[in-house]
Amino acid sequence: MDYEKVVDEIHEFLQNYLEETGADGYVIGVSGGLDSSVTAKLAVDAVGPEKVYAWVMPAASSDPENMKDARELCQNLGLNFREVDIQEAVDDFTETVPIDTGETTEGNVQARVRMIYEYMDANENNLLVLGAGNKTEIKIGYFTKYGDGAVDVRPIADLYKTEVKELAEYIGLDRKFIEKQPTAGLWEGQTDEGELGATYSTIDTIMEKILERGLSVEEISEETGIEEEKVKRFKEMYEKSGHKRKEPPYPELR
Repeated sequence: MDYEKVVDEIHEFLQNYLEETGADGYVIGVSGGLDSSVTAKLAVDAVGPEKVYAWVMPAASSDPENMKDARELCQNLGLNFREVDIQEAVDDFTETVPIDTGETTEGNVQARVRMIYEYMDANENNLLVLGAGNKTEIKIGYFTKYGDGAVDVRPIADLYKTEVKELAEYIGLDRKFIEKQPTAGLWEGQTDEGELGATYSTIDTIMEKILERGLSVEEISEETGIEEEKVKRFKEMYEKSGHKRKEPPYPELR
């Protein structure tokens, strides 16, 4: 990737989109992870810190070190940020719902509660919600529908996770964000690569050959040496998660 061109295009996109929509700025949840940190810095460099509003929203399962990194990033970028512990709101849902819920469902509740806070801010202050989803996670459906997937704009959505890392280096983001283990922090001990069963480098290799080159499972396995079962699993994740990326279906009556 020509990252000088990538940065210029993202900056121009973010500037133009504010003008086109008549919004007064962007709002973003900052987690202390790579994607939200890259997205926040790109937005600040594009439209200025006075037009970017950040939220730091820890829950019981959040890594305190990540929350500390999120606060420091906001301060270093010159952002006025709000911090809200969302655990009480999450508990209100999980303790009062008349069904049993597991850790995945409760993790999804966390993601949706965070987005509620961001959209409340957006509604009151004429802002657009800035998403930090990358191409890898979007294409395999590794996000919460109507949670972190509920956004107005996704500036890094055409970059694979490994490319987001390279972009982070190019824009001079602190290396601690680049080197830390990716995690959504939705339950204790959760890591992205542990849950997915493969490194992002492997997943990106598979997805690039599916999406950009249209290769079959067998061709990808033969070309890369990645076992067919693993290639097949991520291809199926892409196919089965299509509903997360589309407008909800409806019967066409006219």
